[in-house]
Amino acid sequence: MTEGFAKHLAALRAVLPNPVVDRKGVILIAVLWICALIMWFALQISAEARFQGEDRIQAIRRSQALHLATGGCYEALARMGEPKPLNADEPLDRNWQPDGKPRVVQYDTGRAVVIMEPEERKVNVNRVGQPQLKEILERAGADEGIADHLTDLIMDFIDQDDTARFLGGEKPYYRNLGLNYGPLNGPLTSLDQLLLVPGMTQKLFYGYGSGGDDTPGDAYKDLLIPGKSSLFSMLTIYGSNVRLLPTEEEETASRQLSWRLGGVYRILSFGMSSNGPPAVGVWLTVRFSPQEKSSYKILSRKVL
Repeated sequence: MTEGFAKHLAALRAVLPNPVVDRKGVILIAVLWICALIMWFALQISAEARFQGEDRIQAIRRSQALHLATGGCYEALARMGEPKPLNADEPLDRNWQPDGKPRVVQYDTGRAVVIMEPEERKVNVNRVGQPQLKEILERAGADEGIADHLTDLIMDFIDQDDTARFLGGEKPYYRNLGLNYGPLNGPLTSLDQLLLVPGMTQKLFYGYGSGGDDTPGDAYKDLLIPGKSSLFSMLTIYGSNVRLLPTEEEETASRQLSWRLGGVYRILSFGMSSNGPPAVGVWLTVRFSPQEKSSYKILSRKVL
């Protein structure tokens, strides 16, 4: 009887789980889960610290780039009024004329690329006619349909009436698009107000990536210089010019440019820290006025 009971008990133990072993298994699984959670939290904290560190580094580099770009602006302002050199082959860094050619200024902490151009050679968007504006939009890369549409929208954005052109739009058009503003109904006071026109894109306005510089190389790497065939480069709000010169004539005319008393000029300076991107651009509009104490008057300034 006792022997049979012992055999049955042994068989039962073989079938039923061991409570001690089960307890150890549960504890092991719990420990593994806790370790996994600790590792996950550590990774999250590490990633957040890394991102915050990268943000701080980016902010420091951007601040450095802004100061370098500002230095480039001051360099250009100090060179305003320089006479044209007698030697046509004079290096650009010794010949600071408003010819649209990029000059590189090297600093201990980075570099600035400076471009100077006369506003009077650009087309005044507040005075241009409809056919000329369409031509400019097409040269900037808009196809015919988009150029027709944007031409009417820009004309309606600037004119003072409330009558929409065939492909344009006045206040109801802006409301239907869900915009909380309407057309300016007056002349632009800053060229980049064109970005408020529905359908206008950064690509079309600035032309990034479409040949903003003349000379490839490390000095221009990572700099977002507006393309020559961009609206930014072809238009202005100053002067009375309404005719866009053909590319060949513009290139020839730029070689003959020099500083003119009372002239309005655009200075673009792009700074880049030697530690790397991001780059920062500064856009100045100045009037060359030797009668002023500083020989110039700043009309507008903007960080790009």
